[in-house]
Amino acid sequence: MRTAGQGVRKRSDGELLRMDDLRVYFGHRKAPVRAVDGVSLSLMRGESVGLVGESGCGKTTLGRAIMRLVDVEDGRILFGGYDITTLKGGDLKAFRKQVQMIFQDPYGSLNARIPVGRAIEEVLYVHKKGDRAQRHKRAAELFESVGLDSEYLDRYPHEFSGGQRQRIGIARAMAVDPKLIIADEPVSALDVSVQVQILNLLRDLQEKMGLSYLFVAHDLAVVRYVCDRIMVMYLGRIVESGRAERIYSFPSHPYTEALLSAVPDVGKGLKARREGRGDRIVLKGDVPSPIRRIPGCPFHPRCHRVRDKCRTDVPALREVSPGQWSACHYAEEILESSRDSGRPAQA
Repeated sequence: MRTAGQGVRKRSDGELLRMDDLRVYFGHRKAPVRAVDGVSLSLMRGESVGLVGESGCGKTTLGRAIMRLVDVEDGRILFGGYDITTLKGGDLKAFRKQVQMIFQDPYGSLNARIPVGRAIEEVLYVHKKGDRAQRHKRAAELFESVGLDSEYLDRYPHEFSGGQRQRIGIARAMAVDPKLIIADEPVSALDVSVQVQILNLLRDLQEKMGLSYLFVAHDLAVVRYVCDRIMVMYLGRIVESGRAERIYSFPSHPYTEALLSAVPDVGKGLKARREGRGDRIVLKGDVPSPIRRIPGCPFHPRCHRVRDKCRTDVPALREVSPGQWSACHYAEEILESSRDSGRPAQA
């Protein structure tokens, strides 16, 4: 890892991760796919931040950019105060000891040809942590820490259930004692009952080890259970961010409103319908292609609150209430109508 003299001055305010106007493009320069198009965010030590949005909005690409698995077109990523966007070789390897990833597909992320214990030991071997006996002992400890019997270390991935495989993925991510975990849809492929177990495990590990999480998901109910702050992403950009309870109670962007209206709530669904508060907001069409530049607000072709100004002027991401940021021309109006009606979010 580069020294303070080589990179950005180290911060002392507890900030672990920071992005400044990050852009990740794919394809030809004349018509690039703008997967991440000017995202700025920060994540404090010990904090959980949820990144939500529809499939194709750039969430996973953002996580992979932090891991340096994809190249950054522009902007910078600061980790612990140091710019990591140009790290190579040994410096990059040292950085990846501090940041690990939990993948969406627990089976696809494991090598089907080797026992799961060896898969965990391999991480320790790559980062030169201990001898063979110490690595085996550490793998057994990690297995126990995620609720699995260490006697199963010699088994292969196909001999485990989906929930067990995700626990193995978590154990592997924890092997090198990281500071930040990027969880990319870690429970979307699991049964609901198993989802709760995995989410509780992640929360327990965070409390014990002081971990920070960037939790990528499209299920807002899941994100609410885990995260302190929410960032809503659309077409490569952040359109709303703030404290979780604030976003869920009083969304200030039409896209957030639509996402929240899609979250089912069986317990209060009938009552909400009778009071006229449970109507689903149906978005028009799919997420547009990130190749084509949309004039004005990128969300306006699908927005249920669109006006003439939305079609011509790009809204800036600005603070519309303490700690709540929105990229909508009429965010204050949306907040005011929500307060007047006393209508809480439906998640």
